[in-house]
Amino acid sequence: MFTSIAIIGRPNVGKSTLFNKLTKSRQAIVSDFSGLTKDRNYGYISFGDQKSLIIDTGGIAQDDSILKEDIAEQAWIAAEESNLIIFLLDGSQNLNKEDLDILTRLRKLNKNFITVLNKIDKKSESLIKEDLVKKGLDNFLKSVLSIQKI
Repeated sequence: MFTSIAIIGRPNVGKSTLFNKLTKSRQAIVSDFSGLTKDRNYGYISFGDQKSLIIDTGGIAQDDSILKEDIAEQAWIAAEESNLIIFLLDGSQNLNKEDLDILTRLRKLNKNFITVLNKIDKKSESLIKEDLVKKGLDNFLKSVLSIQKI
């Protein structure tokens, strides 16, 4: 069975960096600046003999601009069409309204998703782990991804 995996989250949480690491490529542009990914990036990853399509999406942001709305809509289309979703969060920051809105809509899709905390190596006073547990997400992965600038 062929599967597809979408990586979603708000801008600048590390979606493109994770995509590059998983695909062992530098296909997605990575920077400290937010909002670089506008279109979806596609790549392949293998787990044993299972090959999956992985989709890097632009950040889902609450913004009134048409461009941001279009980018977010493309991310949701990728999520709806995928068999599995990686919900990537910035572990150095507290959950915010955008994260919670994404989580709410993600749950309504009724699809399997994995919650991944990125940037946990940064020193911060973040309560994101506790906040996730309060929201019923007590099973999440932790990730430390270094930025590969192109």
